[in-house]
Amino acid sequence: MKIDKSLHDDYATLTLKGEFDTFYCPALMQEVESLVEHGINHLILDMRLVKFINSTALGAVIKAHKRCKAEAGELVVAQPSPFVRDVMSKVGIDKLITLHETESDATKAIIKHLNQKELAGDARVDHEKVLVSFADEIRNKMIGGKKTLVGSMANVDGHKLQFLWNGTKVGITPDQGKQLFFQGSEVHLKFQVKMMKKSFFELVAVVETAEPAGDSIRVTGKFKKISEADREALSQFAADMAFLKQQLPGK
Repeated sequence: MKIDKSLHDDYATLTLKGEFDTFYCPALMQEVESLVEHGINHLILDMRLVKFINSTALGAVIKAHKRCKAEAGELVVAQPSPFVRDVMSKVGIDKLITLHETESDATKAIIKHLNQKELAGDARVDHEKVLVSFADEIRNKMIGGKKTLVGSMANVDGHKLQFLWNGTKVGITPDQGKQLFFQGSEVHLKFQVKMMKKSFFELVAVVETAEPAGDSIRVTGKFKKISEADREALSQFAADMAFLKQQLPGK
């Protein structure tokens, strides 16, 4: 089986091709885990080209669905082949995971779920994901290899970004986190502020402070180098948000 990946702004499509049996289950889960770690938890599995699927592979699809749900995301199936639809219907998986006849219908369902999250306040700006990585081997060894950590944005302006990171999944306590994000160290940050820029900001920051905050650590980093356009956009965003907090009820 082959897996083709297509990334969009807030979701991804995995197109499966060929025979989906036990051998390929780890490959699917690896793709799903990688996407979730990079902040993508809304997925479409396009299965129009899947000629065969066995019981273990069905279990992998359910595990992928639960993994997305655990991150407040969603997983749907688009264009299941006749074989896939028949098997999933007989087993009852279609009652757990929605099967859509067309890719367009699947995309609409995912976008609807994303919009509902925003309307419910689950995707506030101060909870946008921040992707964090390190260039040095020492800190990469501390987190079990070269990985991208996923933090939660707390504040940002044209000079600094503050985020929260919970190291529980990699066995790092908040106190150990202070060693990971020690003062003066560099961190590579990738984040999105959708109201100011459709694409991602990708910047290097120097850690100013790192303090425990419950089970997480609160890190403040000053941008080492930033273009004037990006600085102006983030500064304007910070000023706009400060104004809104003063004007809107409950802010």
